[in-house]
Amino acid sequence: MEQLPGPSGWGTVVLDIGPHAGALVLYAGDGLAGAEIEIRPGGARWTGVHTAVRERHVAGGVLHAAVFASLPEGTYDTRLKGGGPGSFDLRVEIVAGAVTEAHVPSSTGMSGLSSTLRH
Repeated sequence: MEQLPGPSGWGTVVLDIGPHAGALVLYAGDGLAGAEIEIRPGGARWTGVHTAVRERHVAGGVLHAAVFASLPEGTYDTRLKGGGPGSFDLRVEIVAGAVTEAHVPSSTGMSGLSSTLRH
């Protein structure tokens, strides 16, 4: 059985962004801590590329998020790894040199919200 990493501290995530790539921070509720979020280029086949939702200690509190540290620019689909019951479908736009922030859709059927931060 895979051991889940502990919480990450402030400043412990390294993003590889620039003219070649952007990043995605996908915020989730604490109920998804440890869950794996899968990502694919928009409309492509799911290949199992994923990262875990982790507890993250930040200035002012604790949040839960999955971080994809370097993605080529384009449209991407995200879901709980493997899809199925309880999963979600969220499409995000990654911009080179920027961090896209999005929220996992709630169980009420609302779509996720996303924004792009250019640095």
